[in-house]
Amino acid sequence: MKKSIAKYNPSEIEPKWREVWEKEGTYKPDLESSDKPFYNLMMFPYPSAEGLHAGNMYAFTGADIYGRFKRMQGFSVFEPIGLDGFGIHSENYALKIGKHPMEQAKISEKNFYRLLHETGNSYDWSRTVETYDPKYYKWTQWIFTQMFKKGLAVRKKSPVNFCPSCKTVLADEQVITKIKNQRSKIKDGKEELDGEKVGVCERCETIVEKKNLEQWFFKITDYAERLLNNIPELNWSEIVKIAQTNWIGKSEGMSIEFKIQNSKFKIEVFTTRPDTLFGATFLVLAPEHEIVASLLESRIKNQESRIGEIREYAEKAKKKSDLERQAEGKEKTGVFSGLYAVNPVNNEQIPVWIADYVLASYGTGAIMAVPAHDLRDFEFAKKYNLGIKPVIRDLEEKNKNELAEAYSGDGEIMNSQDWNGWKYPQDKEKVFKWLEEKKIGQKKAHYHLRDWLISRQRYWGPPIPIIYCRKCWEVKSEKLKVKSEQGKDYKLIDNEEWAIVPVPEKDLPVELPYIENYKPIGTGKSPLATHPEFYNVKCPNCGGDAVRETDVSDTFLDSAWYFLRYLATDWDDMPFPSVKFAQNLKLKTKNLKEIENSALRVAWLPVHMYIGGAEHSVLHLLYSRFMTMFLHDLGLISFEEPFSRFFAHGLLIKEGAKMSKSKGNVIIPDAYIKKFGADTMRCYLMFLGQFSQGGDFYDTGIEGMNRFLKRIWVLAQNVNLSEKEEDKEVLRVLHKTIKGITGDIEKLSYNTSLAKLMEFYNFISDKKTIGKDVLEDFLKLLAPFAPYLSEELFQLFLKSKIKNQKSKMNTNKQLNNKTAKFNSIHLQKWPEFDPKFLVQDKVTIVVQVNGRVRDNFKFQTSNLKLKKNVEEEAKKSEKVKAYLEGKKIIKIIYVEGKIINFVIS
Repeated sequence: MKKSIAKYNPSEIEPKWREVWEKEGTYKPDLESSDKPFYNLMMFPYPSAEGLHAGNMYAFTGADIYGRFKRMQGFSVFEPIGLDGFGIHSENYALKIGKHPMEQAKISEKNFYRLLHETGNSYDWSRTVETYDPKYYKWTQWIFTQMFKKGLAVRKKSPVNFCPSCKTVLADEQVITKIKNQRSKIKDGKEELDGEKVGVCERCETIVEKKNLEQWFFKITDYAERLLNNIPELNWSEIVKIAQTNWIGKSEGMSIEFKIQNSKFKIEVFTTRPDTLFGATFLVLAPEHEIVASLLESRIKNQESRIGEIREYAEKAKKKSDLERQAEGKEKTGVFSGLYAVNPVNNEQIPVWIADYVLASYGTGAIMAVPAHDLRDFEFAKKYNLGIKPVIRDLEEKNKNELAEAYSGDGEIMNSQDWNGWKYPQDKEKVFKWLEEKKIGQKKAHYHLRDWLISRQRYWGPPIPIIYCRKCWEVKSEKLKVKSEQGKDYKLIDNEEWAIVPVPEKDLPVELPYIENYKPIGTGKSPLATHPEFYNVKCPNCGGDAVRETDVSDTFLDSAWYFLRYLATDWDDMPFPSVKFAQNLKLKTKNLKEIENSALRVAWLPVHMYIGGAEHSVLHLLYSRFMTMFLHDLGLISFEEPFSRFFAHGLLIKEGAKMSKSKGNVIIPDAYIKKFGADTMRCYLMFLGQFSQGGDFYDTGIEGMNRFLKRIWVLAQNVNLSEKEEDKEVLRVLHKTIKGITGDIEKLSYNTSLAKLMEFYNFISDKKTIGKDVLEDFLKLLAPFAPYLSEELFQLFLKSKIKNQKSKMNTNKQLNNKTAKFNSIHLQKWPEFDPKFLVQDKVTIVVQVNGRVRDNFKFQTSNLKLKKNVEEEAKKSEKVKAYLEGKKIIKIIYVEGKIINFVIS
């Protein structure tokens, strides 16, 4: 007879345990006393005003499951959360609804945190971080000043990406590819999208323009080699490592100078194929190249008639994105500069052209064109009737017409004087040596990576902590013994030099003022530039009249170091745990808790597990690595990589389609949690597919997961629990399940973990009686996935048992959690499998006759190697006898422990 049980009601269960966990400090570790610290982190979200979306919950649930798992394995787990609330996203939403971003930030924060509470994640809510809090961005600004002092923050004029919609500049990493005039075509029997590739703003997808503006940059390129060299050793998802390697984009080659005829000017080119130098028949400059600027400013003499043509071409190029300029199949355009250069290996005069397929941002902004061996150069030469000189012979096709198309492969060098007969790439080093001995070229490496554009002409961000002082410059310039540099030492304001002065630490933060007219103005200046009450200031060095920088910093600077701040949110005088910082602090003040405990908290770093989206590979993740290396070089931290392990999760779609507001198929977790409970939503999201791949969300699927949890609810209350020793078959299946789920969670293979839980449920649901230990272990295996349900059932049915079996529990000491007072299932010891239970006493042998299955039987595992015994047992089967009777057995095939096949005539 079934017991009378209450209905499974998540709306009652979940708030109850949420309150208990918070009150008891179940997920609040002691940061100063941790035997086994484990820092489990998920990428903190942008607080969308619409609230938590399914992508957030998908990512956070996957990260939380891993943290809960490690906690039950005896680690003291620190799992914080915060909000990445500065930036264009939040500001544009505020503009859209007519709400000030400062006010909207608090509204969004409250709503977002409410929703995050409901998801069942094991956050330490005492250590939240909000990037728009002055207590936080004080230290973001401090990092900027340290960068400046070390010469890594510079102000310089450069061709930059400008979004006309957002009215601000963008870093290269914030420009994504989009197909313009999209159309489908059939290629190799398959349909694919075709069209013109353009660069668009990653936020609003407006086509990006190029502008030559003075901006603040971080010199991340100084760290390019280190960033690249560390990648192979990173325990990160391979997709991210590949993306970063490609983005840094190291190219090894030679730097070669070409003298301009009848001029003191030279053109430096970088080439990865110096072996083709004898085949260079013209040079090509990017329209932004300094030689082009010199032509337009008449610093280089040229035919006057060409100046107008060059100026017009350069202006047109500014309106094109890098992607448009380099699009495959795009017709090449250019203009002759009127200049000639000298090829240094043969002294031949070659023309200098200007073309937009060459980018100022790569190499030197100039190339030596070898049309015989480069497709773009070949197309350009054909169009403008320029020379084509083959210097590499294709050894596979010696009789090929070398002028019909460009050949870029390996081969034998020809038409190259001393190099004739050398092979490429076998003799590449001989070419390098020859050019270096002749002082024609120098070995160099170039990178695709560009300096990080850090300044933004918007309102909603941390003001850049820089002051410009004319008086300081007048004093400084008189004493300077070395040449000063614009952007490092001074800025030009109305053609006068003003010294660049970093805001002292004691004056930080430079608080973002509340202003009514915060809309972007699109003039290349921030809205703060229209507020003299903000930018007029006294110089901290000399006390004279000075002006503040009015740009704000990129939101990716906020997120480049936030993981460090979580460990120091209760400290005002230190940004993060740092022994050196604490020692320096000790010289200024006394009895600070920060000094005493900083050495203890550094044990939590670097982050042990970091989980987030692969789309952040060359933005947040690369910037965080750069920032960590910089802080390491300052001696403030002992490690130079921020995350010991990074796992990239997949993306969700809805019923086969990408989610979007316009399609009306956005998943709002709040509605599903209200209907089914957070546990159902958690389990369903993780069951959709491999966590690394993402999944397809169907409403019918979540209903199925809800039914599964309801069955567990009923089973746990209806099944008869026994104190007796469990039978071997149950123990075998249990320990097989424990082993499988443990391995799966360690690999973040959550869908297969849940499948194993379902299989085990099906196995025990047929039993009238099971051991208490079996149900207890089942609930523990369920706990990371369904924290509320497992806690409720654990407390209802197993509390008395746990009190008497302390050997199966983690103690508070083991967990380094001194605040927890009750025996939560989430503080229990994770089940461990015993190998002895994995061995089956008997296995099923399938019997075949001439390859067709005729029967099966159970056979003792210990005798599986005895083929004769297996054969005799198989022949006892009445079904098998019927097929063997009167037949001659030609052969017996035995696959140990699986199949025996009688081949008969």
